[in-house]
Amino acid sequence: MSIFTNRLNISFNIDAIKQDFEFIRLERQQNGKWYGARELDYLLGKDFNASAVMFQYGKYAYAMFKKPLDVYQLLSKIRENEEFKNDAVIIVTPKAILASSEDCICEEWLAQILLNSLSSSRSRFAKYHYCNLTGSLLLLRDFEGKNKDCIDVAKITLKKGYLLEIKTAPHRTKISILTELKNINPVDNKRKQELKNALDKPNYIFETSTASLRRHLPRDGEIDAKIIYIESGLKGKKASTPFLEFGSIDDFYKSRAGVFHHIMVSIHQHLSKYMDVNFSCREIDDNFPLTSTLLKSPKQLHSKLDGQAIHIVDRVNDEESADLAIRLKQLLLPYITNENLITFGKRDKRDALNFRIIHDADFYEKMGQEDEYLPSTDEFRRQHLTIESTRNVSDAIVKTIIKEQLIKRDISSRTLNLFDWAKLELKGVWTFAAWDEERNHVIFMEIQPNGNFEFYEIEDQNIFNWEKFDKYKDAIIDSSSGNKTRTLEGLVISDTGDINQIFRSDEITIPELSKIEAIINEVETELPENKRSGNALAALIQEFITESSRKDNEELLTFSNELQIFGSNELDKNSFKKLLNKKFGKN
Repeated sequence: MSIFTNRLNISFNIDAIKQDFEFIRLERQQNGKWYGARELDYLLGKDFNASAVMFQYGKYAYAMFKKPLDVYQLLSKIRENEEFKNDAVIIVTPKAILASSEDCICEEWLAQILLNSLSSSRSRFAKYHYCNLTGSLLLLRDFEGKNKDCIDVAKITLKKGYLLEIKTAPHRTKISILTELKNINPVDNKRKQELKNALDKPNYIFETSTASLRRHLPRDGEIDAKIIYIESGLKGKKASTPFLEFGSIDDFYKSRAGVFHHIMVSIHQHLSKYMDVNFSCREIDDNFPLTSTLLKSPKQLHSKLDGQAIHIVDRVNDEESADLAIRLKQLLLPYITNENLITFGKRDKRDALNFRIIHDADFYEKMGQEDEYLPSTDEFRRQHLTIESTRNVSDAIVKTIIKEQLIKRDISSRTLNLFDWAKLELKGVWTFAAWDEERNHVIFMEIQPNGNFEFYEIEDQNIFNWEKFDKYKDAIIDSSSGNKTRTLEGLVISDTGDINQIFRSDEITIPELSKIEAIINEVETELPENKRSGNALAALIQEFITESSRKDNEELLTFSNELQIFGSNELDKNSFKKLLNKKFGKN
């Protein structure tokens, strides 16, 4: 068994890189002063077109230029600036591996600057060229060709060990920041300072040709503050991008998995001449199938939902949401014992599994309405379906949300029903410990052999005042720094007292993204234009019967006759699939 991770395997073609590019290094600290992006804006954005700039590491900034280039004339012009005279700017050589103290750009730094060049202009017209001065790769997958006051931008970074990392940061239009600052409560000094600090950050504009943000350059002149973006969040709201969405191909491309896929495709399209890049593959020596779970088959789910009230809450209240509610009920029926257990309404029910149909966050923000999302509580268990991402609700989606509801029910009842506890044959208590970073607390969870559990919350200031948990102190607190919480995910203490430390890693598993994309595209592809009507599909079935000898030919013939009832009326792929499933079963 093997898995792919976000660690990259990279092989550089150094000869090709040297043939096409020149690299210079600028020292950012001279005479005790720090020179950063503003100086690079002035030096490179004013007179030169670098293919990419990279300055997120250490005291050096690097710039990559396409040949032909008179690099010595370039250095001479840059050194005319007082801050970059003498050896503050030099030519460096691209290297695959740092083997000496030679001045070079190599390994992750070389890969990063090549990645950054993906957001540079690829226009064949010189007047449209610009210098990528972001110092990184900032991708935007959800712009939709129109301006938004707030957008989530994916920052692509290569960390040590060739770990490809995607972090999402909110960016707002300059006008929206100025408007908030103008209308802010005079006593909210903290927020006022945050907004002022944001206005000092780099200004970006959206570049349609590369779906990325680029720095606003001096040559751009004065630009409307409505189309300038600055890294800044909305008060009380964090940027959040799901790792994987498969409701539609657009949803997939907007997810972090979709961004990973986009990056790899772009590398293969535009950078394959310079480096061969693939996700690292890890071989798994052993795997142990989990046979004691009780949430695998519909039959098991059916038993867990015995007598459980289910309430579908439509908070959108239009024709589309009404259709979604009806489809949801039909897909829930195989999992319940009594159809009357499913009810509809506009408000949540206590002690029921509430499935709430709402809009996504962007809709409420755009319309200036209060977001309908509500968290679960011990009294109200909630699972949300957004109209935008679950238009085509499937059995797989319903099965997943049922499982999530059952887990929420277990948490509120303080009893885990996910496992057959008798099969686990536990003898003692298992203890889990984790940090609640937002509240700066340690949460302990004790699970009894029968699945009952309790939470214990202990404040950071006096974490180990409780004698009961004092024995785990050394496993959490690092004697050298006094704090392990930045990398320690938590503890798992077995029923025999073995203490396992779980540390965070930036390495994550990556699914087979190209296959996911292909499946979603296949699902969304329409039937051929001349094969959509009932008559055309019936003719296909009859052709199939003629060319093959099958036991179910009689049923196929009946199915063909049923399709002819539709005549010239067209069926979409989803409707045709439902008819097939109804007639012949899902297999």
